[in-house]
Amino acid sequence: MKRILFYFFPLFISVNFLAAQTLDDAVRYSLLEVGGTARTVGIGGAISALGADFSSLSTNPAGLATFRRSEFTFTPAFERYTIDAKLNEKGDNFSSERDKTNFNINNLGLVFVSRPLDASWRNTAFGIGLNRRANYRQSFYFEGRSNGSITDRWLELVQGLTPSELDGFEAGPAFDAYAIFNPSPDDNTFYQSDFVDQQGFQDTNIVVKRSQLVQRKGSMTELVFSFAGNYEDRIMIGATLGVPIFSFEETKTYNEVNEPLDSSILFDALTYTERLRTTGAGVNLKVGIIYRVNQMIRLGAAIHSPTGLGLDDNFTTELDYRYTDGGVSQQNSAQSPDGTFQYRIRTPWRFIGSAGFIFGKYGFVSGEVEWVDYSSAKFNFNNTDNSGDLQYEQELNNQIKDNLQGGVNIRIGGEYAFDIFRIRGGYSWAASPYTDGNDPVSAFSLGAGIRWQAFFMDFAFRRFLADRDYLPYRTNTAPQQLVSLEAQRNQLMLTLGFKF
Repeated sequence: MKRILFYFFPLFISVNFLAAQTLDDAVRYSLLEVGGTARTVGIGGAISALGADFSSLSTNPAGLATFRRSEFTFTPAFERYTIDAKLNEKGDNFSSERDKTNFNINNLGLVFVSRPLDASWRNTAFGIGLNRRANYRQSFYFEGRSNGSITDRWLELVQGLTPSELDGFEAGPAFDAYAIFNPSPDDNTFYQSDFVDQQGFQDTNIVVKRSQLVQRKGSMTELVFSFAGNYEDRIMIGATLGVPIFSFEETKTYNEVNEPLDSSILFDALTYTERLRTTGAGVNLKVGIIYRVNQMIRLGAAIHSPTGLGLDDNFTTELDYRYTDGGVSQQNSAQSPDGTFQYRIRTPWRFIGSAGFIFGKYGFVSGEVEWVDYSSAKFNFNNTDNSGDLQYEQELNNQIKDNLQGGVNIRIGGEYAFDIFRIRGGYSWAASPYTDGNDPVSAFSLGAGIRWQAFFMDFAFRRFLADRDYLPYRTNTAPQQLVSLEAQRNQLMLTLGFKF
């Protein structure tokens, strides 16, 4: 099975409310897009060796030293997500497509350039502002018929436990709403559901109609403070203190219906709703260098420290369950308490090598390679003394080491200039961060710009494409509900810049 992956635009995230932190969360916090301004997006994000663009403060801060004048930039962006989802179990299941649109501020930045007293330093520059690094707004829906039920998962969670030992977010509400129950008064650690065969044994082959609506929003925006210097127009060095600000919200509404009616079971319908809100902030350091070999060639390198993110989760679940017993329809509801959890995560180091080739006044081509070892991400549940939480922290970090790997991100792009006009194009490619993932994620972009002495405008269009799998819930022995997702994300942005 293909892994759940969400490069650039985290499309497919699965949350288990027994332990809301997952392997997929580590990937979500570690995957970042290169963007900010329309110029950078137009060349596929390959800005590291060139600089003179505010986006470089979040990639290679040495690019700040290539500014010749102070500058203000502002980039509004319009985005549209389209996700086509299909439950694959039955051949007659149909695909369902949903769109989600979003307007945001992709970049807001200010650069101040000064001339040092030392003649060897041609200029120094300070920059402050915001660059958008990830956007989580999306929505998708699937519907179809397949074997098994989400009650199979709840039964796996509860066997061997008494009702007082059940968790308050999945198994507990399932028991309170009578989706699972104790069939024998003599054993309160054995449970069943309404999905049983004629002999009274649990049956995971019963076909039900199921659907789910998943709605997400949020973003990661990085506040940057950067300083850089230009030594004899030969060596540019710079550093950025980054403060990523993170927010994510998800609502998942899952339904099962006994349709067409199977009179051999008591089950009628259920609706299980999960809500999660995560907020937090972190800090990281980026350092970089650009070496100007000659008038044509520039070489760059940058190192990004891990980001230490402090995060707060707030989550709830609720369940409505209906069944018919003895010809009488029954409906029960249960709701979890308000759950909260505070934790930290350390994202991986990032290493970037880049090169740019400038063809006088006619434009340039550039490229860069980024290495990220996703297996080095690490959770830290430092705000709890609960032994179960600490045990899960260790298990989760072992999962990261065993299931994630190092990945290479490649970005290439170019610009053609004639008079005050610019035409741009770019492409990016990224391998899967999962050890068993073999599907890269790609994006292409186009851009244009107009440059005057004190004002400029840049336009860009970028499209991301990804085909991935999604699981609405996970089980160990019962049928998994595999949903195929075909997704694309289109960005359209405009950068307005003022030089002074």
